[in-house]
Formats: sequence, C-alpha cells, structure tokens
Amino acid sequence: MTEIRLEKSLPSEQERVGQPGVPVEGIERYFAKEGVDPLPYAFEGKIAVHPGLGGARVEKQDFEATLEPLLAQPRKGKTVAYIHVPFCETHCLYCGFYNKAYRKDESRIYADALIQELRLWRGRPGQDAGPVHAVYMGGGTPTALQADDLRRILKEVRAVLPLANDCEITVEGRLSNFGPDKMEACFDGGANRFSLGVQSFDTEIRQAMGRVSDRDTLIRQLELLQSYDQAAVIVDLIYGFPMQTMDRWLADIATAQSLKLDGADCYQLNVYRNTPLAKAIESGRLPAGADIPMQSAMFAAGVKAMQKGFFRRLSISHWARTSRERNLYNLYVKGRAHCLAFGPGAGGNLDGFFYLNQSDYRAWQEEVRAGRKPIAMMFRPFPQGKLFKAIAEGMEQGWLDMPGLEAAYGIPVGEIWKPVLEQWERAGLVERDGAFVVLTLAGQFWQVNLSQLLLDYLKRSLED
Repeated sequence: MTEIRLEKSLPSEQERVGQPGVPVEGIERYFAKEGVDPLPYAFEGKIAVHPGLGGARVEKQDFEATLEPLLAQPRKGKTVAYIHVPFCETHCLYCGFYNKAYRKDESRIYADALIQELRLWRGRPGQDAGPVHAVYMGGGTPTALQADDLRRILKEVRAVLPLANDCEITVEGRLSNFGPDKMEACFDGGANRFSLGVQSFDTEIRQAMGRVSDRDTLIRQLELLQSYDQAAVIVDLIYGFPMQTMDRWLADIATAQSLKLDGADCYQLNVYRNTPLAKAIESGRLPAGADIPMQSAMFAAGVKAMQKGFFRRLSISHWARTSRERNLYNLYVKGRAHCLAFGPGAGGNLDGFFYLNQSDYRAWQEEVRAGRKPIAMMFRPFPQGKLFKAIAEGMEQGWLDMPGLEAAYGIPVGEIWKPVLEQWERAGLVERDGAFVVLTLAGQFWQVNLSQLLLDYLKRSLED
C-alpha cells in the first residue's frame, strides 16, 4: 500500500462534529485539502490497492472446523469463481503480481492439478448449491497454457460448478502466442469473454515495458478474435507509463475505439517496489512515469474521450461499447459476492471468510494431490464486514445509496460520515444527488483513497 499523508484541515472543522458515536479527535486526517484543484491535489498520495479492512486471522489448525459449516450450507447471494494461472512467458517490467516462468511441459501438470482441486469440494452445498454468476481465469497469463489444457479446464469448470444460465466466463491473457487453436479451444470450453492485456498500442512503450507484440500484430490478433463473433472482447489500457505523453495516451484510446471492441478498461500505472520497472527508474535506465498531477489529467482526458466515443461506464475504470460487455466478475468480487478460488495464490471468500491458497506452486500441487484444499491463510470477517463490502461495491461504481445502506444494515452511516462527507463536498470530491452521494470527476480519480478513508472512519466510529 502506498503511504499517504493527509493535510490537516482548519480547526473550525472540528466544531462541526458533535454527534454521539463519531470520533472527533484526529478527524482531520480523513479530510482532503481545500482551496486547491481537487483533481490533482486533494491528497498527497494515492492508495494503490483495493480498499478493505482485513479481519481476524484463523489459525491453521482451525481451518477445517471453520470451513465445515460454510461448506455445509448453500450460498446465498451473488457468487463468482476465480482460477489463478501462475505462469508468464515473459515478465513485464511493471508487474507486481505473483508469476512463474512458463514451460510447455508445465501446462498439462498444472491443468491436471487444477481439475483435481475443482473436484475437492464437489458434493458440498457451499460449492454446489446456488448459481455461480461469473468465472474469471486470470493470472499470470492463462493464454500461455496449451490449447487442449485450456479446453479441459473450461469444460471441467462447466461440469463441476453450478453456472448460472447467463454466467460470464472470462479468460484473461495476452495476444502474443494466442492463435486460432487456443481461441477455438476457449470457445469449445465455453468462454464468452476475453480480457486482454494490451496496456498500450505504442510499440516503443510496449518494448520498453517488456511486452512482446508490436502495434500491428496486436491489431491483427484482436481482429482475428473478433471475427469469430462468439465472445465479448475487452482490452486493458494503462496510463502513466514512462515516455507516455498525453497525446500517446489519447492515441491508445482512439485505437481501441477504432477496433469496435466490446469494452475497454483504463487503469493507472502503479509502480510497485522491487519490480523491474521500479529498479529501471531508480537506475536511470528509464524516466519516471507520470506524477499525480499528470496522472489525474490523463484520467480526466480518458473519461472525456470514452464518453465522446459513446462508451458506457460500468465502474470507475471499466467501459462498455456493446451489451456483450457486463464486467460482472470485477463488479461482484469487489463487493459482497462469495468467491470460490482455485489455483496457486488464488484468494476466495465464503460468507465473508477470506481464504488464500498456497502461493508456492509445488506446495499447492502437493496439497491438492493429497486430497486437501490448499489453503495457506484464512481470516474471519469483521462483525460489519458485509456493510463494509457494500460500501466498497458502491464506491467502485462512483456513488453511495445512503438510505439503502442504513435500511439494509441498521447503521446510521449518513450521520456517522456527515463531517467527513461535508468536508469532501466543500473540497470538490463528492456532491449530493437526492439521497445519493456521488463522486465528482476528482472524487473518481481519488476513489480508492476515499473508500479506504470511509471504511477506516466507520470502523473507528463503531468501535468507540
């Protein structure tokens, strides 16, 4: 998590706080700067991870006893499934995610173990009862797997999991080495959505970041995948790369729009410590990426360009052009949905209990072959964990239904948050639309900060 320092507000702000149950002392640290342009300057730094508050750790000897009642009852509410493929054919400079160098002979071994893991909870209501609304095969690089293994995995998913009739089945990947054999294998397995890590169409930027394909190859591959007309085709675009000017960023958006894709996701570059990119910048081999003012300008320009291109906004970062693109997994997994997780390093959630599979590839295999779910960590939810998830879900879409939250969870969040929300409104980060609190353009840029601060403040208030 990026360290953030919040500016102190005026002393008079404390006078506005007097309601019971609201922590007055130290409230200034939840405030944004006033008297400045909020888009680039609301806070000193940005939080780079999904908002959350964690939970109480479950000891390893208690995993089974904790899981049993969760698996013995049908799931209620939305459910997604996540499958983690740990392999990458190359290591992109900016990537901070778990990855393992790919070898062709690992594809079958991994697929065999994954299929075995998919079957471990078969027959248990916690997995079998209740529809699964979205499946996401991510990584790593799922499309690095061999065609037959992609087909086998996807068919097993359909055989083992109780997929909803309209289940969104996403395969994430790269366009390099993703030819007709693999595309058709995914279709045979039932994939109906592809999320492809283009990041930039600019060949110079791509090569500097360790990406393989050039601009023309990317476009040909995308057009080939689209020609099947059997699935939503989505690309990821990133702003803030070293050497990426505003013109280059807008050119990437224009290229994506010209291809008539089903959607596009626009993300900010996060430079994580100890990644090859961080080391390249520190050594002077690459210039630094965009600073926060430039990132905010690129964000605003991206929003304007997507709206001008008649893309429909699904969440802060996700845009749709056609009705094929729904972005169900990303919407549900950041909210209150259950998540069934498979593969090394995959994180799941059953009724608010978070679990993380063994990230060590060999340890994961050994556990699965021994007939055990390969869980390495587990956490109990906070008493108001579902409320916190609902808040994160709303903020991801850019708004909060205050009366709806209060009616559903019996907590007067509007009163508790009043001093913070009033200050943010003065700072230009939120505005009122009837009963809704809506993020402004600046608030959208700082959404992760705002979400985390709201959760922290609410938790503090409920504990006092």
